[in-house]
Amino acid sequence: MRRHRQRVRALSASTVVLSVLLAGCAPGLAANPRYATDSGAGPQGQPITTATQAGPPPIEAPKNDLSWRDCTARVFSDAAVQPIPGVTLDCASYDADLDSINGATGTVSIGVVRARSVQTPPDAGPLVMTTGSDLPSSVQLPVWLSRAGGDVLNGHPIVAVDRRGIGMSGALDCRDLFDRQEMLDQAQFQFGDDPVATLGEITMTATTTCTDTIAPGDSAYDNSHAAEDIERLRSTWDVPGMALLGIGNGAQVALAYAGRHSNKVSRLILDSPLPLGISAEMAAEQRVKGEQTALDAFAAQCAATNCPLGPDPKAAVDSLLASARDGQGPGGASVATVANAIATALGYPRGDRVNATNDLASAVASANSGDPNQITNLITQAETLRQTDGQFINSCSDALNRPTPDRVRELVVAWGKIYPQFGTVGALDLVKCLNWPSGSASEEPKNLKIPVLLLGVQNNPIVGNEGVAAVAATVINAGTSSKRIMWQGIGHGASIYSSCVLPPVIAYLDSGKPPPTDTYCPA
Repeated sequence: MRRHRQRVRALSASTVVLSVLLAGCAPGLAANPRYATDSGAGPQGQPITTATQAGPPPIEAPKNDLSWRDCTARVFSDAAVQPIPGVTLDCASYDADLDSINGATGTVSIGVVRARSVQTPPDAGPLVMTTGSDLPSSVQLPVWLSRAGGDVLNGHPIVAVDRRGIGMSGALDCRDLFDRQEMLDQAQFQFGDDPVATLGEITMTATTTCTDTIAPGDSAYDNSHAAEDIERLRSTWDVPGMALLGIGNGAQVALAYAGRHSNKVSRLILDSPLPLGISAEMAAEQRVKGEQTALDAFAAQCAATNCPLGPDPKAAVDSLLASARDGQGPGGASVATVANAIATALGYPRGDRVNATNDLASAVASANSGDPNQITNLITQAETLRQTDGQFINSCSDALNRPTPDRVRELVVAWGKIYPQFGTVGALDLVKCLNWPSGSASEEPKNLKIPVLLLGVQNNPIVGNEGVAAVAATVINAGTSSKRIMWQGIGHGASIYSSCVLPPVIAYLDSGKPPPTDTYCPA
């Protein structure tokens, strides 16, 4: 864990055009949404059809499959999930062009994991899942299967695609240990009174070493190239279309795929999405808002269940963050690592709602009492899950219209007041991409021939909850319709953490038709 020290370096060698204004900032639902429960009931009512509507394209099984090998034990172990009886995980990889868009030559290896159960029909077409740069898809897949995701396997195998440079897709290692840790700590323990400048100097060096490592592909790690990696999988399989589930940044990748290959999408499920053209500042603020609402929901749940933090859980979290801000964090931890550990625990809960709440509460309570072990474990988990070099490269490649350093300095002050727990950390996080080569937004979909299913989470600390409304407008502009399913819980990915969401998702996969109305799912 970090402590005060002198600066010693060991260098390594190595938009959306809105045609509809949706009410407010929160995702707007239809005038008469169906309120769903966790009872597992499927969609009610019959979808409206016309005589001129063509049927949805089928989800076809691969004609030319990959060379799969069993990796059940390894993948479940890496995700810290117990193997599920009757479920088999197979791993494979394939080569994709390094940069088919800009013409740089070379290839990258893309890792995939396929899940099947004893109920999965042998001739069923797959659902392709990606979480993009948020975390490795190969890590999220076992978590999903351990919850309600296993029900999908009754009709379709699931193939999780890791984004290039992440997880099984040739994980990258380009930052030296000093730069990596300073970026995690946001240079809190360095001398000087201008953290934006200090952190900017560090990220400049990290940017240089990482772009050198991936050259000549330093512009080949954005959403558009991730979409082309999925297209290579489709062409390898020799199927006419793909059924896509994108979660978080993976939803942006799926949107980018639909923008480049609209006629090759047979199903499109966008869970916790963000618009393709969202600015870095807007994306960061939506995330910080999501962190704040998730913390509020956690505090309410914590107090209601008599959790270890007592009657005022938010005050206990404030106390821990204030200690870290003053240089007295648990085990010497910085305020950024503590804040990110809390946000990650809220975004990727383990166990059911009560157990997840109590586990985080216990970690905070123990840290406030002088025992840093539990919160240190959460910090390590957060760094491993969300702060790899591949994620740095991909997330910065997607960061558009970045603010200037002076603008970040303004946001450090402003967000620190508006969002007291997470605002300052969220503003400083913008610095990490300021020196990365500028990119451009992926092309938005046009002439989509299928309806789209949009999923959202009321309290999402990874991307916030405002993206669903904006992406609904993108879908309208693409010439098709959408239906929304909103889960009112805490986490990142309604399809991952709410069993209520799965029945309409499965029905959409089977029929190509979304529910007749928008839907609420309770926390």
